[in-house]
Amino acid sequence: MVQALGVDIRMLFTLVFAAGAAMAGLAGLMIAPITEASIGMGNEILIVAFVVIVIGGIGSVQGAFFGAMLVGLIDTLGRSFLDDFLRLFLSHQAAETSAPAISAMLIYILMAVILTLRPQGLFGVRSS
Repeated sequence: MVQALGVDIRMLFTLVFAAGAAMAGLAGLMIAPITEASIGMGNEILIVAFVVIVIGGIGSVQGAFFGAMLVGLIDTLGRSFLDDFLRLFLSHQAAETSAPAISAMLIYILMAVILTLRPQGLFGVRSS
């Protein structure tokens, strides 16, 4: 509709992208003196975001929402209660040692289980 009024949509998209990139660069410039800036500083977030998208189903906003809720719940419960649960089966020292490692793997185990049962993700569309 805006294009029918004479607005160049391609130029508008280019300008909006450039403005967003400029604001992201400015935010990085402002936060760099406060925190450390390094090459791989966003890798942890990117990997978890990838897990969320794969669990929810690629291309599904509803799947991304439920995948994020599921990953957050599993991660938080694993960090909070896994050592207490493991004490039922293992010694105190073994439970305290293995709980952090297992809780860090829980979201990847969840992703592997979901991909085994539903390769397209929770809300993904099955491709023919």
